[in-house]
Amino acid sequence: MKQILDAIKNELDQAGQVSPVSPLLLKVDGCRITSETEVPKEEFLFRMFGKPCFPRRELSAVTGLEKCGKTFFTTMVLASCVQQNVLELERVNERPLKAMWFDTEQSKSSTKGILTERVFRLSGQPKDGDSHFFVFNVRSCSHEERMDYLVEAIRAYQPDIVIIDNVSDLLSSVNDAEQSNRVIEQLMHVASEYNCNITVVIHLNRSGEKGGLRGWLGTEIKHKAYEVYYCEYMKENNMFAVEQTMSRKFRIMNIFYYCVTDEGLPEETEGPRRQSRDSGGHPGSNKPDAYQINTKKADSFNQKYIVRHDDDSSQPWEWNLRQLFDDALGSAAEMSVGMLKSKVMGLSGIKFPNYYDKVFNLAVDQRIVQTTMDRNGRIVVVTIPS
Repeated sequence: MKQILDAIKNELDQAGQVSPVSPLLLKVDGCRITSETEVPKEEFLFRMFGKPCFPRRELSAVTGLEKCGKTFFTTMVLASCVQQNVLELERVNERPLKAMWFDTEQSKSSTKGILTERVFRLSGQPKDGDSHFFVFNVRSCSHEERMDYLVEAIRAYQPDIVIIDNVSDLLSSVNDAEQSNRVIEQLMHVASEYNCNITVVIHLNRSGEKGGLRGWLGTEIKHKAYEVYYCEYMKENNMFAVEQTMSRKFRIMNIFYYCVTDEGLPEETEGPRRQSRDSGGHPGSNKPDAYQINTKKADSFNQKYIVRHDDDSSQPWEWNLRQLFDDALGSAAEMSVGMLKSKVMGLSGIKFPNYYDKVFNLAVDQRIVQTTMDRNGRIVVVTIPS
């Protein structure tokens, strides 16, 4: 302790300041970040469309209107803890994960049915395969009890990911600023202390705008969460959509579409080819198709990578994506996302980063390239053999 005090005092003296080293200064100095500060390495539990998601020691959020597929999406996340690939979700590590589901809304019968008839079937687990899943139904408990039980369960079972459906039931009012701040701060502290991801489910405001998470609690979540996923039921197509609307680092541009089979299980499907956004901002597909990205004039690009279709007026030309990305990677087995972007834009003549993103997403959709992690945990791009 004396060495710390002496070091701080020496820094202040060198800065020309004469100031006593108070207990409060010691505390705040413990929060200081320098180039030498050791911090935990970022670790993600899953990938979606090849992009890392659901990081440890962070909050993730899932939102949407009622009956829009929020529980369906979170059960896919649960199943991915055991089955490495569940539709577009892929578990990063080979080792299965421990998952906790804290259900505050449904009946015990519904909770058990979802676990055994959906999660177990998606994950390939037998009906008695509870070793990786810690599922609690706390609908009958008070909001104070729910928070106490949640923290104790996390401490005791040490899950890798915790899903709280619905986080609003951990407090008496979603519009109480003090309670909202306290709940979110406690969840962030628990996620950090126990090295897990905590994913909270919360409804939208009655306006239905996808950025409007309910109440003051929703505002706090938007400020503190690492990422937010928006779920929507598209009645006209009888399908569901999941869109990442916010991420602090790895933005997932693709929208994940799925339908529900007669057996009650999600099945990936193609989204609408074109769809406008309504007044509430609800999404259509932003997955680029060949026509959407080929509306620009081909003459402005490197003709080596252009394939023209003189007999097809609806799509007069398209990118030769295989040739373009093969040339960009050259003999390299993998390449960082930024380096590949620079090389592709230089080779192709693409001037605008947003347009490159559409071309890259099309190459991913056509399974020409994919993103993955190298041995050092860095995001890289690799080609997929034809």
